Amino acid sequence: MGNDVAIKAYREGKLPFPDGTIIAALHYRYVASEENNKVFGQAQSFVPGSPTNIQFMVKDSTKYAATGGWGFAHFQDGKPGEAAFMKSCFPCHQKAKGSDLVFTRYAP
Repeated sequence: MGNDVAIKAYREGKLPFPDGTIIAALHYRYVASEENNKVFGQAQSFVPGSPTNIQFMVKDSTKYAATGGWGFAHFQDGKPGEAAFMKSCFPCHQKAKGSDLVFTRYAP
């Protein structure tokens, strides 16, 4: 999910994302769908289960210059992520340098 700034940039294929972009990722457990699997005749269908966490990226190239212009946040059970956990965000996202540290793509 993203705010209007994020969605506009996604649709236009604009990189780097402009300041003011906010992107959110809702993560869920995957649960086998017994109903769908009966139709398919094998275990192959999964649906979202209970939520595990939500993560945010906020673009402010001045405030977050040390982390590629992005601020990172993680919430689990409504509580902010621990500082030690948050230190892993930027190094992992650097792997997506070609897409301004963002892993997802716009799918019309």
